[in-house]
Amino acid sequence: MGTNLNQVFILNTANLEATTDYDGVTAGDVGIWTFGATDTYAAGALYATTVDTDTSDADDTTVGALTVANPLWLYTDLQVVQGVAGNPIASPIINTRNIKRIQFEPFVATVGHKTVLTPNGTTFTGATIGDVTIRVIARSVPTDYLSYYDGDSTNYTILSGNDQFPLSAFNTTNHKAISVEVSGSDFTNAATFIDAAVTAIEGHGILNKLVAVADGSTTMTIQSKHVGFIFDVVITKTADNSDLIAGAAGANLLTETVTGQVLGVGNDWQVLGEELRCRYRQGNFNRMYLPQNPATLTKADYAYHKITIEYAHNWPSSTGIAPAGELNQAVIYAADSSTAMVAGDTNIDAAFVLGDLSAAKTFVW
Repeated sequence: MGTNLNQVFILNTANLEATTDYDGVTAGDVGIWTFGATDTYAAGALYATTVDTDTSDADDTTVGALTVANPLWLYTDLQVVQGVAGNPIASPIINTRNIKRIQFEPFVATVGHKTVLTPNGTTFTGATIGDVTIRVIARSVPTDYLSYYDGDSTNYTILSGNDQFPLSAFNTTNHKAISVEVSGSDFTNAATFIDAAVTAIEGHGILNKLVAVADGSTTMTIQSKHVGFIFDVVITKTADNSDLIAGAAGANLLTETVTGQVLGVGNDWQVLGEELRCRYRQGNFNRMYLPQNPATLTKADYAYHKITIEYAHNWPSSTGIAPAGELNQAVIYAADSSTAMVAGDTNIDAAFVLGDLSAAKTFVW
């Protein structure tokens, strides 16, 4: 389903706020403000996934415990609040009967697209093959928010090195081919070919900004330096343009192993991209007030877990900020350092009844 109001809340201090003061949530903190007999930030469970069916007087939550299909809410209303300098930013007050789904996704590191090339046999020599042309063909270029606008020059989408994605690699078809040539006189066997190929790629002004290349003695690894850069590698004999990564058997050919990109979850480039997109789309996450010069909350290199709360709204789906939809969404990114939190490091495992922060989990109502 589409969503109408999308909000992002960024927790940098491990634990959800636990205070009775609505204005007490400080910058970099997030709290779940609950409305009940005592209004407070809830650090404990928001809902129960089991009920005790033991009718004895003893307080026993294990004997006779029943797992419920739909968790039972312990609060009728709640509000997600983000601490910033000045007034906190908040979601609308959400009646828990309108919450349709809560999804937990653990941090997964981004890994760039990678190709490993292995010359087959020891007869891979310049004397046999002659000059070799190596082409890196761009199949997809970055499309994330920060690749188009990064006002603070964070460069979070750079996976290795320091170079920004070169504009010369963009074109209308996204199938631009960039070539280097290795002279047959530069290599006498597979190992020296790899040495020469690595030197050629690292010495190319554009390719060296696009990919990192590693000499593994018997293998050559080419990996994207940027989120979203997907490529093919074509290696041919310069003389007749015959493919050296062909499927036909032969000691002079190359074997290629491709590992696709892993976008991951909760990396700094993803969190900052969503923070900026929400800020400029909806007035710093919401429409309650428009602060001037809001501080950026995403921390470099932090490993964020992601919690998505989807809830129905009570106004027509044709209203609000496009794209209109039946559901609103509040996303909490939670971290405390560059090491992903595990159970016991934070109270989000207790608040959302996760029990474990290493596996994805979804609750549906």
